[in-house]
Amino acid sequence: NKEAILDEVIVDLLLYQEAKKRGLDKDKEMKILFDEAKKKILIAKLIKEQIEDNVTLTDKEIQDYYNANSQRFMTPERLRASHILVKDELEAKDILDSLKGGADFAEIAKTKSIDPTSKRGGDVGYFIRGQVVPEFEDICLKLEVDQISDVVKTQFGYHIIKLTDRQPPTKMPLDEAKDKIKDSLLKSKRRKAFNELIESLKKQTKIEIDKSVLLK
Repeated sequence: NKEAILDEVIVDLLLYQEAKKRGLDKDKEMKILFDEAKKKILIAKLIKEQIEDNVTLTDKEIQDYYNANSQRFMTPERLRASHILVKDELEAKDILDSLKGGADFAEIAKTKSIDPTSKRGGDVGYFIRGQVVPEFEDICLKLEVDQISDVVKTQFGYHIIKLTDRQPPTKMPLDEAKDKIKDSLLKSKRRKAFNELIESLKKQTKIEIDKSVLLK
């Protein structure tokens, strides 16, 4: 792409030269825009040199934050369940009787369940609190792994639920949380350094405000 990039550079220079030939750089509006752009560039340069380049972070600060805020790095309890969904309560009760008699849960889910999960033997997959309807969640929280529920009614119909796994809350390792902690601490320290710089500049400068103008 070298030739295409070179052509873009040439086009930019041609347009820039033409604009200067027409005196657009001397236009009053353009001068205001130039001054505003210059101001923003200089401010950005000052902030980079005074704040961003000077604010540092140690491994100890990251470790201390991790230890002091352990709850922030806990992954919630995860549940996994399978279910059989039908529209009729009597049918659900008949299925439950079959399961109690030793019928295979996954096979019945494939043939009887009206939910799309039937293709997977009723497997809903892993979920955390708040990701499934309350009635379904409440039952799952009470079940032991491999235990099958009674018939459960929700807005979708009648379910028979089997809890297939339960993973307790776990703490995210420091290596995984490190980048997130670093970003958070750097933002906090830079914000503090910025505020301190502004306060210092205000103390060094006499500022007069015409409040009557603010009321207009």
